[in-house]
Parts: sequence; structure tokens; C-alpha cells
Amino acid sequence: MTSNETAAPDLTDSRYVDQFNASWPAKPVSMIVIEYHGRGDPFFGGSADDRTPGTDGLIKVRGSAVKTANFATLEEAHAAALRIPNRRADSRLGVAPSWRHDS
Repeated sequence: MTSNETAAPDLTDSRYVDQFNASWPAKPVSMIVIEYHGRGDPFFGGSADDRTPGTDGLIKVRGSAVKTANFATLEEAHAAALRIPNRRADSRLGVAPSWRHDS
């Protein structure tokens, strides 16, 4: 990131909801929350270890059988993000939206 760029706020910040709702020309039909942690692809020596929260409200650990939580609105994802009790230090929360219905 250059000095002229500003990072998007974290999903726990209400500005994230406002910023992304304003930027999407059409609202997504669903989305998942992602906890971004570390930097760089581990295959190339980086430490990134991004994870999703499960339907139990916890950030999933590797090998977890818990399903990934899915949200219909950004407001629902924001509310869930505020309740995650096991978020890792120095992580950022964001969403991965989908504009198509899975059948």
C-alpha cells in the first residue's frame, strides 16, 4: 500500500458497512466473513493464514467440521463479526460477497 492509499476499515467498524454498501451497484445475495491474518503466501515463505468463522460463531481451526457461516446482508456479517470471541491478534475482518444463487 502506498502512502496515498488508505486501508478499508475492518468489518467490525460501521464505516466498513457504509463504504461497501455504497460501492456495490447491486447488493450481493450472500457473503462469508474472512479473518485475514499474516502476510504473503506460505508456499513462498509468507505467513498468511486466513480463516472463516463457522456457524458456531468461532473462527474455524484447520480441519474443523463446522460449516462456514453464510450471511444474507452486510449488516448481519458486521453484527456477527462483533461477537467473534476467538479472533487472532493483528487480524482484519472482511467479507467475500457472492452475487449468484447456488442451487
